[in-house]
Amino acid sequence: PSKARDVPAPVVSHQAVAVGRKQGSTPRFSLTLTDSAGEAGTGGAGLPESPEIDPQWDVVHLDEKWFNADKDRRKTYLVPGETPRHRSWKSKRYIPKVMFLAAVARPRYDVARGAFFDGKVGMWPFVRLAPAVRNSRNRRAGTMVTKLVNVDAAVYRDFVINKVVPAIKASFPSASKRVVLQHDNATPHGSVTDRDLEAVSSDGWTFVVRAQPPNSPDLNVLDLGFFASIQSLQYKTMSRTVDDVIRSTLAAFDALCSDKLECVFLTLQAVV
Repeated sequence: PSKARDVPAPVVSHQAVAVGRKQGSTPRFSLTLTDSAGEAGTGGAGLPESPEIDPQWDVVHLDEKWFNADKDRRKTYLVPGETPRHRSWKSKRYIPKVMFLAAVARPRYDVARGAFFDGKVGMWPFVRLAPAVRNSRNRRAGTMVTKLVNVDAAVYRDFVINKVVPAIKASFPSASKRVVLQHDNATPHGSVTDRDLEAVSSDGWTFVVRAQPPNSPDLNVLDLGFFASIQSLQYKTMSRTVDDVIRSTLAAFDALCSDKLECVFLTLQAVV
């Protein structure tokens, strides 16, 4: 009918939505799981008669994320006569970005230390310092510059053993000193085994690793909202270089309050 009136069909559809005769819908597809996959996603057990929610007191959540200096589109609210701030990049490929590893746990009061534990174990960029190969308008050859590191199994294992574990020992409150490191099933994560953690389980500490089951709901608080909160704060700071991204991201991580992290843990309980 729209062709008979020389009106394109998309225009007719848009007008129908505008006047309320049609409404948009964006349904999401559901996963088709086999019986074995469904059992793996639920830990091999159905819902008990009196379900108990794991309080996560001994769990440290680990995950990685790329943090960009800027994004292509930003929504701003302007008063009449105001113009949006000018932003320009050579192309989207030239926007600096850095991958970080973050470790968080549930906030609580640490009776042994007599202080409040905010749940933020630490956050580390996957970078290294290397001398510049050639001169540029910004620095001379030989100046130490920040380079991104490709995250493979060896790099991830090194960060967990030499950065995450010492940070946990320094700040994590645990009466039993038993800590479960939880991460997803990304390929580099398989390099961290219980045998590796036995070597650093000293001074009364015991570390074990737990991978999230496949085809399961997102059970990591970093992906459930804490990374998004960090990114939102980080975008409020102007970043032009890799070093700027590192500074602004770490500052956003430090600035987030423990209440935000506790809210994400409550979201995790709702997902489970």
